Amino acid sequence: MIDRRELIQRTAMLLGGAISSSAVLGVMDGCIASAAPAPQRTKFFTPAEAKTVSVIAEHIIPRTETPGAIDVGVPAFIDRMMADYYQEPERAIVRAGLARIDEDAKTAHAKTFVALTPDQQVELLKRYDREAYEQAHAAGPPGADRHVFGTLKELTTLGFFTSEVGASKFLKYAAVPGPYKGDIPYSQVGKAWAL
Repeated sequence: MIDRRELIQRTAMLLGGAISSSAVLGVMDGCIASAAPAPQRTKFFTPAEAKTVSVIAEHIIPRTETPGAIDVGVPAFIDRMMADYYQEPERAIVRAGLARIDEDAKTAHAKTFVALTPDQQVELLKRYDREAYEQAHAAGPPGADRHVFGTLKELTTLGFFTSEVGASKFLKYAAVPGPYKGDIPYSQVGKAWAL
């Protein structure tokens, strides 16, 4: 099985950059997504926020012929990460961002985000993805506030790929140093490895 450090490195590559220190801390401490039934009550999100996070996570990694974010327990993972590993300033940004998502949905379509059609939801999420990308690549002070969609995308991807399904079906495992082969002719080895 891939160790946590390797999962974090691979997920960072998928996201195209670094992962927040709070997310790294959570994964290194053993917080992973699990397909076990989610608890009835969330630790951090309100019920409305939890529903919005679930819809967003499913749009980021939808169910196809393979399991999606909901199937592997990503929303519960995000809730645990927010409650147990993220600092109050980060939590405030996420709460404000989720409120903005509903405000933007109401302004554009007179409905909350979760009440929109899937196409309308995707339209808003594409806008947020562009905003998050521009914000992440803007010249600004290190550690500037992240866009809520950037945080949710990071946690969705991290949660999915640290789950059993994500780690075993979507990531390639390369055993290092490889399997033990005790009797190999020198002609097959070629040269010995330098130390």
